[in-house]
Amino acid sequence: MIPEETIEQIRLATDIVQLIGEFLRLKKRGKNYTALCPFHTEKTPSFSVSSDKQIFHCFGCGKGGNVFSFLMEHEKMSFIETVRHLAQKANITIREDRRDDFKREVLDRIHYANRVALEYFRKTLFDDKYWEVLDKYLRQRRRIDDEMIQQFQLGLAGQEWDGLMRYAATKDLTGEDLEKAGLAVLSEKKGNYFDRFRQRLMIPIFNLSQKPIAFGGRTLKKGEQAKYVNSPETELYIKGNVLYGLNFAKDHIRDAGSVYIVEGYFDVISLWQVGIKNVVASSGTAFTTQQARLLARFAQEVYLFFDADSAGRNAALRSVDALYDAGLEVKVITPPQGEDPDSVAKAYGFDKIDELRSDAVGFIPFRVRDVDIRTTGIIGKEKLVKEFASLGAKIQDPTRRTVFYTEAATVLGVDVQLLQAGAGRESSGPAPTTGRKRKYSPVEVDFISLLFNNPGSIDDIFEQISADDFDSRELSRLYAAMISQYQTHGLVDAKKLIDNIHDESFASLVAEVALTEWERDKIESEAHRLVKLMLEAKRKRIRQRLQKELAQAEADGDNEKAGRILEELKSYGL
Repeated sequence: MIPEETIEQIRLATDIVQLIGEFLRLKKRGKNYTALCPFHTEKTPSFSVSSDKQIFHCFGCGKGGNVFSFLMEHEKMSFIETVRHLAQKANITIREDRRDDFKREVLDRIHYANRVALEYFRKTLFDDKYWEVLDKYLRQRRRIDDEMIQQFQLGLAGQEWDGLMRYAATKDLTGEDLEKAGLAVLSEKKGNYFDRFRQRLMIPIFNLSQKPIAFGGRTLKKGEQAKYVNSPETELYIKGNVLYGLNFAKDHIRDAGSVYIVEGYFDVISLWQVGIKNVVASSGTAFTTQQARLLARFAQEVYLFFDADSAGRNAALRSVDALYDAGLEVKVITPPQGEDPDSVAKAYGFDKIDELRSDAVGFIPFRVRDVDIRTTGIIGKEKLVKEFASLGAKIQDPTRRTVFYTEAATVLGVDVQLLQAGAGRESSGPAPTTGRKRKYSPVEVDFISLLFNNPGSIDDIFEQISADDFDSRELSRLYAAMISQYQTHGLVDAKKLIDNIHDESFASLVAEVALTEWERDKIESEAHRLVKLMLEAKRKRIRQRLQKELAQAEADGDNEKAGRILEELKSYGL
């Protein structure tokens, strides 16, 4: 559908460091950039991005590729949607046959259904029929201004049972499409579809590429038992992997180095309205490991800002484990009694929240705030020792871990070694293993890697070594692709190879091999050494094959064949 030259234009217009930097906190290391891998759980960065080669690779889980494959994997887009997305960012016009839109893959259809739903909910909110919702509920009762209504793209599900269904039908969407997107429900009795959301203020949830992937619906009916109804999980939306507001806040979080974590949608919106933009919502559930690691890409420090009541305190306690595990520094903000972030923002504004942030306490004093250590019994103190020992064990930085244990020991009035011993028991299980255990010849890997990094002529190397001279079938396939690319374009380019590879595992192999760095002044000598080793390995394989054939010929009494094999051995100097 999209011409190859257009895809190439889009790829050249997209800088992989800038693109991935929108999703991860990249750190410069040598020629490349590193980060915690977004595709698997790790505490030591093994994810590498090359500005020169415009590719990425994780040396922990093995995933790798280019700008297209990163977005496809990270944002669950199809290739076509990824190309469209990057074209839009680069202001490149794509000419394609739009008659084939109905043939989009499942993810495309779900993305499209959510876009149509957002469009419908937005139109409905500004419909004259629902003026009271916009004016009385949002502007007057919630005190949300029009700028925030536009910023967070708030909408409305009306009273009709099939309002969205009928609107979506005009956009070439079926009830089945909407059901897959979590926007419609199939009636078991009547066998027809109806809207999932009715009479609710609609709050869209976006991924980091600013695409709507789900909705939260706040009831507008009195007496409704379910105050909030959220989209069910779909192919696009997994609740434990998403944080509300992160798409808007990520750059502000990165700039500040810290993030406010609140519970609800309106907490986020109200803080934004008073100028605090480094804020996300946990949506009232305990933080998952995935959400914590997502935040760790952008922030180093988090401020838990929940309600002042016991429910808010419990929410903070539930969240801290995953946050420490992700390597984040945790502090807790306590609002005035009876208040929550939303009400504090509306009543007092930015200055009050900033004052509360300045008074925030670390997790240890917050945890023992309501505990009298002097009168706490042995069992109660033992529980706290184990809890702090477990939390401290999750802190990877040794200095921070020591400071944490020292503070905890002082607060509890125990020897710091007691906590450290408890941490040892916590972490005494088998260490997890990461990475792929590929059994490739180091010489073959280094040989191909050097060719990717060699700026000079390599015609003579391709003449001496063929694709058949590799033990590994995958490396042989890669080398053959490199030869073909060189013969066609006059160069070997990893990023262009990846563009034409539809096998994810093979694309990752290309990225892994290409990202190995070589010192420029040693490339020539290394090339000679590796070519020599490859030729020696080639001669060894030939000798072993001919010796095996010779032994078989002699066993068969075929002297003529044995003579030919001996001559061949001599011709190779074997």
